[in-house]
Amino acid sequence: MAAQPLPSTRPEHDHVLVLGMGGSGIGGRFLSGLLADSSGVPVASCHDYHIPSWVSPKTVVIACSYSGNTEETLAALAQAIQKGAQVRALTSGGQLGAMAAEHGWPVLTVPGGHPPRSQFGWAVTGLLHHFAALGHAPADAQGVLADVQASADALRNGSEEIVALADKWADLLIQKTPMLYGDAALEPVLIRWRQQLNENAKRLCNHHVFPEMNHNELVGWESGDDSIAALFLHTKEDHPRTAERMRLCKEIFSKAGASVVEVHAVGATRLQRWMHLVHLGDWLSLLMAEKTGVDPVDIRYIDYLKGELSKMA
Repeated sequence: MAAQPLPSTRPEHDHVLVLGMGGSGIGGRFLSGLLADSSGVPVASCHDYHIPSWVSPKTVVIACSYSGNTEETLAALAQAIQKGAQVRALTSGGQLGAMAAEHGWPVLTVPGGHPPRSQFGWAVTGLLHHFAALGHAPADAQGVLADVQASADALRNGSEEIVALADKWADLLIQKTPMLYGDAALEPVLIRWRQQLNENAKRLCNHHVFPEMNHNELVGWESGDDSIAALFLHTKEDHPRTAERMRLCKEIFSKAGASVVEVHAVGATRLQRWMHLVHLGDWLSLLMAEKTGVDPVDIRYIDYLKGELSKMA
């Protein structure tokens, strides 16, 4: 990972906002959720053309675009610049890389030429470097790097079991619509699963979190049937009352005819557990693509949409 070095002095700031879309934006969602209980300032992620009104010169804005040319991210970045925000970047180049070089922003540059969603590890590691430099990582910089390395080692050591489990669930999901559930704190991981099933396996699916789903979507299960597979993602951080809510809902979903699957995270730290779940979901999406004969790299609908939008003045 090449870089314009991150400043050794922590800037005065009261918010952090991470910009990014799709495979480039999931790292921001992941880190804002992962650091929710440890960061000294609010950390938010933005996935739109517009940024929140609270962005100010005391806001650190980290722009994430793998290509460096993401339309929405560049538009949001322009607003952040107008507001005098303290800009940093994570990219493989493109317009964002050129802007970072021109303005002298702290930037971490990742290898290019791959689908953005396949570079999740680079995105999370790069953002962890940014957050460590800002003083908001769950440990000091060395501790963060050690946790990342431990996560990678654990995934390598457990790869055979992870692939076997993903293969088993891929067979179940081929003929069913996936519905993904978990504790509210785990929503970034649920979103990653949904995005990967969308892009790699070309499958529509939905996700919701507990306890919020008990106040709305639960009633929709009146129409649930055996065409649905409900996947519950669990970690040791699940709130005890939420865990009981999920147990009761598994009974309800099963009585409606749905297949119910429990997914339990493995790992010694929260980062390791979240990375384990992400890796498992990635394998699930790829194996579903293989079993259904679709190309996990193909994004023809996105390419068509971008082509049509490029015709606008």
